[in-house]
Amino acid sequence: MNILIVGGGIGGLAAAIALARAGHGITLVERQPQFSPLGAGIVLAPNAARALASLGVDIAPVADTLPSMTITREDGRVLQRLDTRGEREGWGPSWALTRAALGGALAGALPARVEVLLGREVARLDEVRQGVEVTLEGESSARRVDLVVGADGLRSAVRRLVVGEWPIRYSGVTCWRGLTANPGFNAAVEAWGGRARAGAVPLRGGQLYYFLVLTAPRRAPAPSWPSGFRDAFGSFEPRFTRLLEQLDAAPLLHHDIEELERPVWGRGRVLLMGDAAHAMTPNQGQGAAMAIEDALALERVLAAGVKRALERYQALRAGRVRALQLESRRIGDVAHWRAPLARALRDALFRALPAAAGRAQLARLIRPGLALLGGPPR
Repeated sequence: MNILIVGGGIGGLAAAIALARAGHGITLVERQPQFSPLGAGIVLAPNAARALASLGVDIAPVADTLPSMTITREDGRVLQRLDTRGEREGWGPSWALTRAALGGALAGALPARVEVLLGREVARLDEVRQGVEVTLEGESSARRVDLVVGADGLRSAVRRLVVGEWPIRYSGVTCWRGLTANPGFNAAVEAWGGRARAGAVPLRGGQLYYFLVLTAPRRAPAPSWPSGFRDAFGSFEPRFTRLLEQLDAAPLLHHDIEELERPVWGRGRVLLMGDAAHAMTPNQGQGAAMAIEDALALERVLAAGVKRALERYQALRAGRVRALQLESRRIGDVAHWRAPLARALRDALFRALPAAAGRAQLARLIRPGLALLGGPPR
């Protein structure tokens, strides 16, 4: 088939690689003049890392493995620690890297036969008999393709053109992200207060990916720098205090955490993937992983042709994605409980969980994704 993919982020690049590998003719359209993934850092769980490896994307030269992920109270007391090495289960480790490095690895793995159109936007989509006519901004004539894949993010133009406006939900929190020198974190940690939450992930080269999350009204102005940030995060354990002290200014990457109210998969010969289909909160670190899994799912369902492809694609992905979206939503709510009694109950429950419960939780995240690769069997 001739397939046009809209969006050159993580999901769009993964889909272009997967579908070109399957023999389809791929045109990749990206509105930016270059591939430039948004964000600072990212953690890839084994389902994402192994999916990338299956596509020939090697992240080992630009990423480090994570030995563990710890959830703590704001004062540093451990609530739950997850072993993320994956040795016991045989599925491999989680990885941490910058989003720029991941984008570079994906772009570098694009087959040469993929046609890339940068700085272009889709103006119109028209389903016609046995195809889709796509008009790009600035072009007077439409190009005809067999299928369109919308991978253009939370505010997807493709989604709007095919299903209209779709409800976007505000999670109730706003977030700052950045990269800085590591002030002493040797493993990934996320600290839960009430109104505030903070996280840190060590990266190679002495770098640190960090995020600061605050309960706030939608589009609320940022706290003053530095006093407002100290008021919000000053009660956190000393490593986070040192992190704030070494920053020269408030992080530049600031946005409200939003998601789609519910997933939508497309219409006819226009399929949606990644955030365009099912944007979710980042509370399980699976947003990018779901987009990468979507790419493998598209490769699988299109092997049977375009007829009823949307039906097969939705059947393969809808249950897994919706469950993760709702669970991530619940975790975000719990992390920002503010009432003292509720927080005390939350903390006691998390401390009481056995290590086996954490492993089971991780397995529920990872195993369905590995099934797209055919393993592991356990």
